[in-house]
Amino acid sequence: MYFDETQQKLASGTGFIYERKEKLYLITNWHNVTGLNPITKEQIGNHGGIPDVVVLTLQTQKEPHIEWGNFPIDLYDKDKKADWLVHPEHKELVDVVAIEIEFDEDFKGIFRPINKIKFDEFKLEISVDVFIIGFPYELKGGGHFPIWKRGSVATEPDIDYERLPKMFVDTASRPGMSGSPVIFRRTGIHGTKNGELKPDSIIGTIQNFVGIYSGRVLGKTELEAQLGIVWKKEVIDEIIDGNTKDEKNVW
Repeated sequence: MYFDETQQKLASGTGFIYERKEKLYLITNWHNVTGLNPITKEQIGNHGGIPDVVVLTLQTQKEPHIEWGNFPIDLYDKDKKADWLVHPEHKELVDVVAIEIEFDEDFKGIFRPINKIKFDEFKLEISVDVFIIGFPYELKGGGHFPIWKRGSVATEPDIDYERLPKMFVDTASRPGMSGSPVIFRRTGIHGTKNGELKPDSIIGTIQNFVGIYSGRVLGKTELEAQLGIVWKKEVIDEIIDGNTKDEKNVW
């Protein structure tokens, strides 16, 4: 997140691309694009700056060697109004935003929207392993590839915690991972009944998209709870279909 694209880097976070109704969107957290706590509305950083540009780093070439490029996205329109979509009912209390992306004709980025990846349909259960795919402390897993940080589902996935579409995962996550996609991955025998195989049982590894990570539950120290907040994947379609621009003026 930058102020004026190249002038001042304010913070770093994670996001991913999503496709719906033949349009592309950047999915990330509300607190990433505003620099504000979505509940208290206090500034998160101590620099006093508010981002107006997000710069994506995307792969631009595969062969003969991988190359990367930076692609700026304006967060405000020409009238200085927020250009991101929020949840139509809960607004910023669901700490997820969708920003429509329109690349120009010279765009050469290589990516795949997360909802175009072939996932397995499997009911998420408590204690299942999940992976938060992002950049803790801006660390990268070689090149600009992300780091997969393990966790486990800590609350019942079918229950909306605090009447909001979120759940907790048990993980020692770190700053820089806000906006990360969360993937569950499970290896073994799946879809049994009373311990017995069914015709549709699967043996091997399955995975699916769970939602969007948006930070930790904070206590007196970072070691107290070690719980991360994950917004359920359904909020993305609700945000895009709701087509509700953020009306708050953070400037």
